[in-house]
Amino acid sequence: MTRTLYHKSGVNYMSSPLRQWNQSESNLLMNRLFVKKSLTICIAGLLLLPAIIAYPVFAQGKSAPAASEAGKALYIDKCAHCHGVEGAGDGSAAENLLPRPRDFTSGLYKIRSTESGNLPTDQDLFEVISKGMPGSSMPAWEGLLSEDERWSLVAHIKTYFEDFEGASPRVIDLSGKVPYSEESVAKGKEFYAKLGCVECHGALGRGDGTSAPDLTDHWEFLTWPANMEHSWNYRGGSATEDIFKRFIGGISGSPMPAFVSSFRVGLTDAEAERITELEAKDEMTEEEETEYAELEEKAIYYEDIMLDIEEGKEVTADDLIKFDEAMKPIFEKSWHLANYVKSLGSEGRPPAAVGDKVLRSQYRLGDLPGLNDAAWGEIEEASYFPLVGQVVIEPRQFNPSIDSVTAKSFYNDSEVAFLFQWDDRTKTLPQEDDETGVTVEDAITVQFPVKVPKSPTDPKPYFIWGDGRRPVYLWHWKIAEADKISEMNAKGIDNASVQESQSQIQVGGVYEDGRYRLWVKRALKTEDKNDLQFEPGTFIPIAFSVWDGANGDVKSKRAISTWYTFVLDPVPSNKRFVYPPLVALISVGFLYGLRGGVKRRVNTNST
Repeated sequence: MTRTLYHKSGVNYMSSPLRQWNQSESNLLMNRLFVKKSLTICIAGLLLLPAIIAYPVFAQGKSAPAASEAGKALYIDKCAHCHGVEGAGDGSAAENLLPRPRDFTSGLYKIRSTESGNLPTDQDLFEVISKGMPGSSMPAWEGLLSEDERWSLVAHIKTYFEDFEGASPRVIDLSGKVPYSEESVAKGKEFYAKLGCVECHGALGRGDGTSAPDLTDHWEFLTWPANMEHSWNYRGGSATEDIFKRFIGGISGSPMPAFVSSFRVGLTDAEAERITELEAKDEMTEEEETEYAELEEKAIYYEDIMLDIEEGKEVTADDLIKFDEAMKPIFEKSWHLANYVKSLGSEGRPPAAVGDKVLRSQYRLGDLPGLNDAAWGEIEEASYFPLVGQVVIEPRQFNPSIDSVTAKSFYNDSEVAFLFQWDDRTKTLPQEDDETGVTVEDAITVQFPVKVPKSPTDPKPYFIWGDGRRPVYLWHWKIAEADKISEMNAKGIDNASVQESQSQIQVGGVYEDGRYRLWVKRALKTEDKNDLQFEPGTFIPIAFSVWDGANGDVKSKRAISTWYTFVLDPVPSNKRFVYPPLVALISVGFLYGLRGGVKRRVNTNST
């Protein structure tokens, strides 16, 4: 039979106002123990209320000045367009932004250094204003506003939520940090799989979990789980400590609350597994009933301590020590998980494909590698092409979900091959968009000029699909026809046509673990004057357009790049193998000749 956990007061927790309050995203109190095992949990939801609540650490750092008319005027000028005049997140630009601007009147703040249910510190607000929210429309104001101006904004923003008055938020204690190590990362990886983080963030952390397309925030707006490989987009920082804070404090207003439903506070792992096993039974024996009651009593004991601490009630020193000890294993696990998440991302955003990072196609004798050929690993670093939303003409994309494409390339005496990759949280086959009624699907276009500019200073075609004077040559691929590319020419974003004669282009496309891989191979030369002709040693402009069907991308609503450059690296000359030995022979001959001359001169002088 399925057991329902009751508090000792007799209240059914599953239907109590306390639980409903917590699930309404207030995050003031962590979820109770023994939530049904079938509950889908995302990464922050898996983790933990801090053990350190037994020993509160109150907010440190600078405090905001008193609210002022100057701060209000600055807010109206710089912030109200998105966040609204009254701070409700309903500014004139709000409907075009994803994620939506924060509603300051709700008191729900994503990025905090404080425990679950606590407001952010003044320093937290200052840091967000200063550094912005990467991957969103919230800019960093650090270089645009003075420090005093930013502090005046903090003071004004706090006026939108009255509970800031007299608040003393408790900060998360980081003193028990587990150092980063391969052993810790391996343990964190086990927890990542065991605790169900994959449901939202995917097997490899690219945000492609089965729950990802359906996630919404407190205001019922669409929200996407983080792509953990793109750590440069982490809001609030990508250090291990920053990641740990997100787990412990939760991300208020998002589907990532902080609760311990996956942990049985006060029970060992073996005891937690046993009580879950007993709960799943249709019937229990008398011995099992007794065993379950003992485990339940133990869990409720720690739950009561937790509630008393949260509510500010007096707790005995003995209870505090026991509770602190019970929470240590949970904290340790969360540090391991933080180390694992840290391992998934790079130290920073890769440099764009310019200068010494330009895409260079490597010459290769014989056949070129296919889609799954290990030879692609010979090119250690792929060239990185950043993308932005197309906002020049309607329909515009203000919130692109795909932020980059990477590429590698090989060529031989007759052909060139490319391997393009980009992350997409969903695989979207052709389907009708719920809002617009038009058909959307995942796709990419690789763009070249028909005629390569003769010098770097010569004008290129317009970067969005060319212009009337300078047309572009396009490779258009879509997921519905993964083994086919359409060759197109365009003289503008709304003036593109499929070529009547298609070249023999070999194509392979696959979607796996939140990432597309597209392999394209074409002859260096074709008979079509509307095709690009590839010449070794020539620097050729290249650009991209990418559509994410799940994000409503269609027609001009897409992610785009500016022009970048790639080159087929010239074939190394054989002369480099001939000249060194030849120079060596000449040098040796010269030395022998010099030596013979010296000997003859010595002999002549001696006679």
